[in-house]
Amino acid sequence: MAVLNLARSSKILSNQTNVVAILPDEIKIQAKIPVIWLFHGLGDNGTCWLRKTSLERIASKYNVAVIMPDMQRSFYTNTAFNVRYWDYLTQELIPQMQRYFPLSQKASENYLVGNSMGGYGALKLAANFPDKFSAVATISPVTNLKVVQDIMPDYQAIFDDYQASQYQLESMFKKADLTQLKSLQWYVATGNDDFMKSDCDKFTQFLTKDIGLNLTYDEQPGSHNWDFWDMEIAKIFEWLPLGKI
Repeated sequence: MAVLNLARSSKILSNQTNVVAILPDEIKIQAKIPVIWLFHGLGDNGTCWLRKTSLERIASKYNVAVIMPDMQRSFYTNTAFNVRYWDYLTQELIPQMQRYFPLSQKASENYLVGNSMGGYGALKLAANFPDKFSAVATISPVTNLKVVQDIMPDYQAIFDDYQASQYQLESMFKKADLTQLKSLQWYVATGNDDFMKSDCDKFTQFLTKDIGLNLTYDEQPGSHNWDFWDMEIAKIFEWLPLGKI
């Protein structure tokens, strides 16, 4: 696999940003590569999946690209102080990566994966653009923003009162195109000692019973940490419809 750490200038953020990309060693001429958009959690950045898991070794078995943007502490949103991370992700980063690399733009070959805050980001992106992806896998996702208020001193810098209400996942899923949502495959994993487990359970029930999604729920021994996330990322690669090399 080729591993690239790209420094780039973002017009939307008016700042320098980084994105990490994993690409197959051999790319056929004019071929388009299936792609996993892999999102990090709060307190991490786009390099964490490489540094803290077996991602590179796992990805080397598959014909897939993995794109890992650095989203800081943004919760994948335009913040209360108008730092436009959501616009950066959807209007700049993803289209630009599709121009830089021969990434497939077919929904059937685009997948969203994330842990913790990144799980929230993956679910949010899928709810807003369900026609762009075919599978969503989240590990220990933040599913209730109220849970992070006590552990996030800069919470008010990200969410004002309006955003905290409108950006709850249930609100976004209720407004989404249900037919499109039901066409996707969904995977949620949580450790049975995760402090967010009860909220994750409630949200998973909402997705399956109220929305009617085809969802695989994996509850295993573990907590809200990299030991659990490292174990689950290998399962997710097996679960996704990826072609092996």
